[in-house]
Amino acid sequence: MRKLLNWILKFLSSRLFMVSVIIILQIVLLYFGMATIRAIPYVDAILSVFDFILLIHVANRDSNTSYKLVWALIIYVIPVIGGLIYVMFAEKQVPKSLRNEMTRSIANSEGLLKQKEKYKNNLDDEDIAQQFNYVLNASSYPYYQNSAVKYFGSGAEAFDDMLAHIKKAKHFIFLEYFIIKDGVMLQSLVNELTQKVNEGVEVYFMYDDFGSITSAPENFVENMNSKGMHCVEFSKVSAYLSLLSKNNNRDHRKICVIDNKVAYLGGFNIADEYIGKKIRFGVWKDSGVRIEGEAVNNITIMFIQFYNAMVEENINYRDFLLPVKRIKNDSFVLPFSNSPSDKVNVARTVHLNLITHAKKYIYISTPYLILDHDFMTALITASRSGVEVIINVPHIPDKKTVFAVTRSNYDVLVRNGVRVFEYTPGFVHSKLIVSDDKIAVEGSINMDHRSYYLQYESGVLIANDESIMDMKQDYLNTIAESKEILAADVENIPFLVKMFRGVMRLISPLF
Repeated sequence: MRKLLNWILKFLSSRLFMVSVIIILQIVLLYFGMATIRAIPYVDAILSVFDFILLIHVANRDSNTSYKLVWALIIYVIPVIGGLIYVMFAEKQVPKSLRNEMTRSIANSEGLLKQKEKYKNNLDDEDIAQQFNYVLNASSYPYYQNSAVKYFGSGAEAFDDMLAHIKKAKHFIFLEYFIIKDGVMLQSLVNELTQKVNEGVEVYFMYDDFGSITSAPENFVENMNSKGMHCVEFSKVSAYLSLLSKNNNRDHRKICVIDNKVAYLGGFNIADEYIGKKIRFGVWKDSGVRIEGEAVNNITIMFIQFYNAMVEENINYRDFLLPVKRIKNDSFVLPFSNSPSDKVNVARTVHLNLITHAKKYIYISTPYLILDHDFMTALITASRSGVEVIINVPHIPDKKTVFAVTRSNYDVLVRNGVRVFEYTPGFVHSKLIVSDDKIAVEGSINMDHRSYYLQYESGVLIANDESIMDMKQDYLNTIAESKEILAADVENIPFLVKMFRGVMRLISPLF
């Protein structure tokens, strides 16, 4: 009881609670204000015309069909207020101030992202070549041969390896995460970073304010900066209704770069559940990769792009693009960033391309399975074409509403030959797709609307690398611990459960 009371008191004094109260008060004032205005003669009719025009605009908008449907429903069901909410949020996916800063910062790095001509036509497999060239042309990030990839099947393995390389740092360390939470993982990391600062290593630490609003230690930025580091929050949460859409576009990336020699990407954040030091939702299954060689250049640039967009005094790219060791092999490695600022849905297209180009198998691991029509069609088409399609999702969810959407897809998928497994020991947080023993993508990208359209994400496309077989084996080991969803499991779902899942699926683009 005391523990619950302490939690309640802590929440009531938190910044999240204060922001929420201010937002709710503004919504209430807006509602009563609109009710007063609508009482004026002819105003209600004019506003109804406004809603009708908005509905036509939504129907003709160049965006995802599911996204348009849910907003059309909101405008129709909540007259006037629904239209205002649409204008305030849906029309401004990335607020002008954030979009301009990101665009400016990314533009300053364009001269550093050049594809080396000798690699351009050196991919023998035409399907794989098309996928790499798509990311190159859509995101401007080049791909490399002289690089190596090491796969980790758990957050604990990746973090131990990351700490070992941090201890070897001589020049700089970049860290960027969606969530930081006080605990063993964060404290051990801060201790190592403090030691490296004392040795003269420059440390830059960035985390998402919304992702960490309830978990970051108090005065974390000030404490880190007092130790000699450069710490900044990505896009501080706003309580003003006019700026509320700013809270929608989060930095969901997970990045660590050391001396431009070694970099880490994957699904794990800086919190104890990611390394098994705290039990949340059963066993936590995560994954990540270590990248060495020339491909690290991309990730160094990716970090500086975001850091410079958040600070007044920018750092110079060339000061951190230190010489890298060329690792000769036949692999192709392409680290990339997905950004809602440019309206080019790179991550979504990469996932779709992997599904549609698979010849023998495609294995997908994702914590959230929120599929639109295009993805459902691609998965079913691949399965009907003789491709082994397997999807691994959690059995113990972290968000029950989102999990309802995940399970709402089972019936159609299973009936069309797609094999779906739930990881019975706990929660799958890994975001991994591997196909045909040839190509894979790892990173922070969930298979949902937020990752594809709203959040900043990081990933790496890998081909012809030994790590792909490690990914495949780890995936099969995970499936061996999972329960397959069979036709009998989805036939006798209670009506009310089906209705709830259907409603959650309808509004899932807003999650």
